[in-house]
Amino acid sequence: MDKTRENTIDINPIPYLTWTWLKINKDSVAYDFSLAENKGSEVQLPEGINVSSGKSISSSLPEPEFSIGEEAAKLISEAATEGKIYTVEKSTNQPLIIRIKLDSNSATHQIIHAKAGTEANVIIVYEDDPSRAAKTVLSEVLSGVITKVYAEEASKLHISKIQLCGKSLNQIDDTAVVCGERAKVTLTQIELGGAHIDAGFHATLEGYQSEFYSDTAYICRNNQYLDMNQVVVHKGKKTVCDMKTHGTAKDESTKTYRGTIDMRRGCAGSVGNEIETTLLLSPKAVVKAAPIILCGEEDIAAEHGSTIGKLSNEMLFYMNSRGIDQKTAEDLLTRAKITAAAVSIEDEGIQEEINNFLSE
Repeated sequence: MDKTRENTIDINPIPYLTWTWLKINKDSVAYDFSLAENKGSEVQLPEGINVSSGKSISSSLPEPEFSIGEEAAKLISEAATEGKIYTVEKSTNQPLIIRIKLDSNSATHQIIHAKAGTEANVIIVYEDDPSRAAKTVLSEVLSGVITKVYAEEASKLHISKIQLCGKSLNQIDDTAVVCGERAKVTLTQIELGGAHIDAGFHATLEGYQSEFYSDTAYICRNNQYLDMNQVVVHKGKKTVCDMKTHGTAKDESTKTYRGTIDMRRGCAGSVGNEIETTLLLSPKAVVKAAPIILCGEEDIAAEHGSTIGKLSNEMLFYMNSRGIDQKTAEDLLTRAKITAAAVSIEDEGIQEEINNFLSE
């Protein structure tokens, strides 16, 4: 984004600063316009999930924290004046599907509240408005989205976010999660389009034996800029997190990854795992990663790792021996990273949309 504009805010700050020269501590967003509320539309609303207006709920759980930082969260929250609350009153096998069409500078504030013992699947799709996508010349658009998730005792939520936006869209997307005792939240993120994307999550494992799992897949191509900030804080005893991020950087794109597992005092018996891999397909692409583990408790187990690499000679030889050239091999592996994550999205129509977007 153009950083010469009137207002500039810091975004996606790393929880604990590292060397400034690495240029990985934060991102920044500049803007000279106001945001209007975009509530999105429920294209599939299963029985057992109620929808209401608002930006706060009554819960014994503490407030979830933001990965994008308080300044960016305030910008979005103030612009989204009403907000929406999705309350899971009883378990449902049919997913709630929300579509957010982006045709102008907008802000979205939504809450997903799973009551004790309930199970639900929520799918959120970001897409260009057809009327905007049909225009020959597209103006730059900024979309800000906050999704707060409250998972009460023994509840189970699977949230999928699929970003299928046009080349001129800039987006700030934050998923803020708090889990009660024995609650489990799974987050699937697919990042494919856009110009400058700041996407992240902050999950707090507050309750005993609570769990959080994430699976993020992305492609960075052309001049795309993708900045990710992922944080999981373990507070309750015997909590579990598993964070997976896999993608491809090509052309002249830029990708930054920050992933933090924070083991707080009192989380004895907790387990955390974090893995991030990038397939680098261009010498002009810029890839930065900062996987972090913070330990404030002794009785824990945690692992992390980050890998950046090209298509290996062994893999390329294997592909060539079967009549597959290098470009086709790269395309196959790039698509495989996306489809491996997308297979968990419980809607065949949306899976097909992802495949079509990859083919464009």
